Amino acid sequence: MIAFCFALATSSVVQIYNHEPRHSIYISMSKFSYQLVTGGVELQQAFEVRRQVFVREQSISEDLVFDGHDRESLHIVAKDGQRVIGSARVQFLTDKQAKLERMAILRHYRRKGVGKGMLLFLDTVWKDKQVQQVIIHAQLEVVPFYKLYGFDEFGLPFQEAGIKHIKMCKQV
Repeated sequence: MIAFCFALATSSVVQIYNHEPRHSIYISMSKFSYQLVTGGVELQQAFEVRRQVFVREQSISEDLVFDGHDRESLHIVAKDGQRVIGSARVQFLTDKQAKLERMAILRHYRRKGVGKGMLLFLDTVWKDKQVQQVIIHAQLEVVPFYKLYGFDEFGLPFQEAGIKHIKMCKQV
């Protein structure tokens, strides 16, 4: 399984995968809800969550946080009522491999099941898109969280945006 992960993750062939949803996906779990967004106010709110977590809290350069890949990515939000409280994006590296990026949850909502809900929601999205493998560059402090949801560490830790990360992979 690890060899498969490495081979896919290091492939030099990258295809643009049409990730337009065939239908609207929306899931409500407990008091939080999770949905795909393609634009408008909710996407701007998702960007603000990302800015709050990565730029303000972690002091990462806004140029790195908003790197130009948002147009080709699928965006997911977590909401408490009408308020966007979490966001993530997914890039489709091939038609069978996706990369989860920029997963961010507002400080007040951490450790309340929002991240779990986002990953469970994303499992339905990946299965719908017939993705076989998901990779993530996880900050070291959240590795145990991702392990709970099927991600395995791959390789050695590395610096990204001034923070220690490790590559993780999940077979869907």
